[in-house]
Amino acid sequence: MSLKSGIYSARSYLTILIGFLLGFAIVLWVERQMPARVETTDGIVLSKSFPPLPQQRELTFDEAVWARIAWQYFVNNTQANGLVNGEAGKPWLSLWSTGSYLLATISAQQLAIIPDAEFDDRIASALDALAALPLKPDGLPAAFYQAETLDALPSADQNAGSAIDMGRLLMPLQILLWRYPQHAAAVSQLLSRWQLASLLQSSGPQGASLPLNRWVIRTDDPRGSYGYRLYAGSVLRLINASAGLAVSQPPDGLKLVEIDGYAVPDEGLRTPWGKQPSLISLPYLLTGLEQGFDARSGEITWRIMQIVQNRTGTPSDTDQINNDYAEQVPDFAGALPGSQPLPIQNLNDDASGLTGRALTSTRSAFAWYALFRNRWSEALRKTMLPMIAPGKGWKAGFNADGSVNAAIDADTNAMVLESLSYIAHGQLLCLGCLAAPLPVKQPQQQGVITK
Repeated sequence: MSLKSGIYSARSYLTILIGFLLGFAIVLWVERQMPARVETTDGIVLSKSFPPLPQQRELTFDEAVWARIAWQYFVNNTQANGLVNGEAGKPWLSLWSTGSYLLATISAQQLAIIPDAEFDDRIASALDALAALPLKPDGLPAAFYQAETLDALPSADQNAGSAIDMGRLLMPLQILLWRYPQHAAAVSQLLSRWQLASLLQSSGPQGASLPLNRWVIRTDDPRGSYGYRLYAGSVLRLINASAGLAVSQPPDGLKLVEIDGYAVPDEGLRTPWGKQPSLISLPYLLTGLEQGFDARSGEITWRIMQIVQNRTGTPSDTDQINNDYAEQVPDFAGALPGSQPLPIQNLNDDASGLTGRALTSTRSAFAWYALFRNRWSEALRKTMLPMIAPGKGWKAGFNADGSVNAAIDADTNAMVLESLSYIAHGQLLCLGCLAAPLPVKQPQQQGVITK
């Protein structure tokens, strides 16, 4: 048999072999483009370049106006039962968005946007509504509710109540317990109704050295990353005696990815090709605004800021990496009264969602502006001025392609209020603040100075 005829006879095998080699070459090329991933058990400590935290100061006139614009969202979207829509004009809410509302109300009271009487009325009404929520069989609230009737709404996973989302809701409840004793009894009664120990999902004993069930996050939880675990764990660790051990035990160790010379937690988005590198800043920013940084959360936030700051304005800024993502529309939203069905984009199935949902968000811009005040954060905040929707609140921000994400929601406007409250009064959860009462407030313009 000649060489030519032999090759012809083996053409199908050669085709398979060539295809395999091409595929292998593509995988190698992709891996070389990805940042190096490393595992570490070492602690994360503050770098020498970590800046001093900004001093508290009174708000400028413009900042006071921005805070009132954000609060208008909650005025417009408050239901008769005392809770607030998760998105403007759409009667649904979640545990996360309800936590945002309570934190926004606390911030508005501290900034003297609302009087104490309205604050007490809103908090009391919200706590009563939360106490009336129908619970799942495990004794916990569902992930989503119809905002008008407080009926639990279906989701892709009927057990989709998220420990992370519950941690978000527990944060303002903890603040109310410590700083607003007039609501402590109602908060305690509410917490006694929920079976919070059920949040520590069983994964089986971890061995004789750790004879307890570790805190397990569902694999499909969009907020199951290290940053969100760190954010929620500070509150969830107070559930019972073993919760502190359970929630502080990382399921797979802390994995870091090196981006532009900075090692940050590997929190890439899931795609059909595996995890793609991305930065998730939101939980670290919330930690700073609400709890105050520790060395670990502060250093991670500082590293993320330097990466984002260095990439601002470069061609790869939106194409390869981003630090904030739009919330996915709940899969029932299109069925709500007055809504049109919406296509639901699942990041696990469609890689195009990586850039389609990335954005330069209003909420993060204000948080950077509050926590690390430099020329970059000031410039980033200025780019958000077109996001003002008069009489409605703040829009979400800019999409990766430069278009406006016109969604107006509770989370964005709450974070604007939290950021401005941080500038004037510091973190929301503050033991030392109990020793000194808040400054005496004037009816309209307390905490405001003109430029």
